[in-house]
Order: sequence, then C-alpha cells, then structure tokens
Amino acid sequence: MEGSTQALLAVIPAATVVVDGDDEVVRSSPDAYRLGIVSNDEIVDPKIMEAITQVRHSGGRRSFNLITRTPTEFALDTAAESTESDDWDIDETKDPGDATHVQAQAVSRRNWLKITLGRIDESLVVVLIDDVSDSVRFVRTRDAFMTNVSEQMLKPVQALEELAAQLKTTSLLEGDDPELLRNHLRSVSKDASSVQRYSAYLGHVLKDLLLLIRAQERIKPSRENVLDVAEQIRAVVQDEQGRADRAHVALRWRCDQPLTIHGDGQQIEVALAKLVENAISYSSSGSTVSLVAQSSNDGHYAKIRVVDHGRGISKVDQDRIFERFYRADNQNEETAVGIGLGLAIVKHVALTHHGSVTVWSAPGEGSTFTLMLPLAQDPVVGQDGDNPND
Repeated sequence: MEGSTQALLAVIPAATVVVDGDDEVVRSSPDAYRLGIVSNDEIVDPKIMEAITQVRHSGGRRSFNLITRTPTEFALDTAAESTESDDWDIDETKDPGDATHVQAQAVSRRNWLKITLGRIDESLVVVLIDDVSDSVRFVRTRDAFMTNVSEQMLKPVQALEELAAQLKTTSLLEGDDPELLRNHLRSVSKDASSVQRYSAYLGHVLKDLLLLIRAQERIKPSRENVLDVAEQIRAVVQDEQGRADRAHVALRWRCDQPLTIHGDGQQIEVALAKLVENAISYSSSGSTVSLVAQSSNDGHYAKIRVVDHGRGISKVDQDRIFERFYRADNQNEETAVGIGLGLAIVKHVALTHHGSVTVWSAPGEGSTFTLMLPLAQDPVVGQDGDNPND
C-alpha cells in the first residue's frame, strides 16, 4: 500500500482491514481480531468474504449489519473490562489471582457491527468496521429494564385499585345487614394489608434500583478511597447480626491479614450485605454463615468468601443468578418477596471495582460466593481483622 493510503487509514476511527487480490489481510486493526472478523491474517466471516469478492469485481461500495462473536482468546480480557455479562457464557471456578483463574467453556460474546466495504485499487479492498455493540446493549438493557419495572409496578397499583373499590362499596352498605358489613370490612382489611405489603415491596424495588444505578461508574483508585476490608466486613456483620439471630443462624467472620482496597465503602458494604442476607435466608435453623477474607495466591486481590450450608443452587440457576430480575426456583417464604436484583447489584459492584464475583454451589450442600477485589498498591490503612469470637 502507498504511504498516503496507510496514513489515511490510520486516522479513520473505525476498525479497518485491507485485503489484497489473494484474499490475504495486508493490514488490520487489532479490534478486527477481537471482534471475530480476522484470524491468522485471514477474513473468517463468510458474509464479508462474499462482499469483498463482489466489490473487487464490480466496484462501488457495500454496507450491511453483522453480528459476530468474540473469539475465546479475547473473550476473558473483554469480559474483565465490561460492566455487562448477560451475553457471556463463562464458568469462573478458579481464583482470579491465580494463573489458571478462569476455565472458559464455549466463551462468546455477541458484537453488533456495521460493515462498509470499498475498493482502494484493482486488487485491494478496505473493510470498515463500526462497532455499535454498546449502543445496542444499552437499548436492550433499557427495554428489559422498562418491561421488568412495569411488571413490578402493576401489583401495587392493582392492590390500590381493589382497596379503593372496596372502600367505595363500604359507604353503600351502611344501614344494611350488620353481618354483611362485617364481612365487607374484613375484605377491606385484607386489601389494606395487601396494599401495605406491596408498598413495602415497591420501596424495596426502588431502593435496589437506585443501588444498581449507583454501581455503574468505574471506581478510580485514589488515596481518598482506600478501604480496610476488615472494617467493611465488621460493619456488615454488625448490621446483619439481628437477621441472623432471628433466623437462628450463627454469623462468623475473620480476616486473616490486613487487606486494603480502593472503592466506594457504601457499595462494598451493600454487596457484602446482599450476599450475607441471601446466605442467611437460604440456611436452616442452627447452621452457620461465614465470611472469610484473605489475599489471593498471587497477592493481587482481596478474596472475600461468603459460605453457607443451606439448600444450594442448581447448575441451571447458577448460570443465570447474576442476571437482573432473575428469580431461581428455590424460594422460601422469606426470599419470595425479593425482586431478583440483589446478585445483579453484587455483580455490578464487583465489576465497577475492577473485580469479579463467582459462585460454587451444590443442591443440599450449600453455596460459596467469592468476591475478588484488587488490593490497593500503596495501602495506607489496615489492621488485624480477626474476630476474637470466631
């Protein structure tokens, strides 16, 4: 290629690929590999290859939309940078601080692309790749969000309508049979209880939605946001002790060494509280829920585990429990009032803090959720977090 052509391609914001007359890639942006367009210096998408052949022979320009999947070798790096994981199929069973921290099984992520092709000369064809995936994911997330929130709002509204109808009827029954009036008042009381219950439910929905919105902006490490892991855990245990006592579940914690991280203290406490609340709710009376914090094997992460010996989670549910509004089948009377945002909040807090959250579970054996957060490189706080009562 001529120098002027190379200079022009270098300033184009879209990813570019240049293919010669033998269909070999002579120039490619790194993103073309990540987006699943190029591999081993060859175009691997058949639709693009067909368009290259047509443009080379007939000239002109061709444009079309294309959906690809991120190749396995790029998937894990991209997942670590993303705040969304609904398009991923990743089995994270190892410690992210270890060299073999992720075992990927059919790892893929959809990419939504706008492709434009044109001929540079008689043999060279340029492919312009505009990655619009973020916009598409935003629209999909927004639509799913609106659908789910609308469904959650319907129940309280319907309960209010029923109560209003009952109250309106009450005035018409004055002077009628006292027994009939008493029965009607019992119905009014029942509807009022439903309104009260749904009001609390709606408040819970709004609180979790606000938490989820807060956990979207990436945390930037600074000396002002250094946190002591032991202090974070201690605060959560103190807040959740009453819940554990009511459920007759022992709540234990320990921090094996001083650990400091960068982060938003409120978000970290909320994420840990969600995990502890779930662990208590799914544990039987007389069992124990444990929080254990330690450094990862490579010393780069704080590894915080929340361990319970409750009913466990099926493999089918494990694949989806971090999705927004997803509700597993193993609900009990206490957990049935949830809306399916708790673990989504935990996931987003982990990602915005440049970490991860994983789960190990087996039905009848319990669950272990592991929150991995990068350690502060220059810790300025820290203390012994061992619980003397543990």
